[in-house]
Amino acid sequence: MSTQQPNSACLVSVDPSTADILRRQTLIILEANHYYFEDILEFGPEAQHALSVIYRDAFAVLDAIGWRRPEPPPESVDVPLTAGYIDQLRRCRFDLGHTNINRLDLLDAATTEEEVVAIRADIEADREAALRLDGLFGAFGWAERERG
Repeated sequence: MSTQQPNSACLVSVDPSTADILRRQTLIILEANHYYFEDILEFGPEAQHALSVIYRDAFAVLDAIGWRRPEPPPESVDVPLTAGYIDQLRRCRFDLGHTNINRLDLLDAATTEEEVVAIRADIEADREAALRLDGLFGAFGWAERERG
């Protein structure tokens, strides 16, 4: 957990596939920060606030895109993103890249065609997620510049 500066959200429009990836990565962010709550009473006010900002930003994203994909999905949805939350997503993006590098060793060690297919599917899914996040980072930067 890092101390976050207060900042306001920019609305970024995302398509259903990007919303699905954002939903999963947001849940990962929540899960990655959950253990800080075990010691929250030992934190000072600044650290307590920093943790609350991570969760507030995550819940705002989930509330905007939905906790599950609506049927039929909208063509696009405006998602409130803050610079602090983009930092959290950048950590997820970094992890996606490293996970795929580690999967290459698994691919070399696979002994059945089913294992190879499953590993390749995981690699492709994470590659797609990384590309979508990269696009989201660009859209966020554009929205911030437009906002002034």
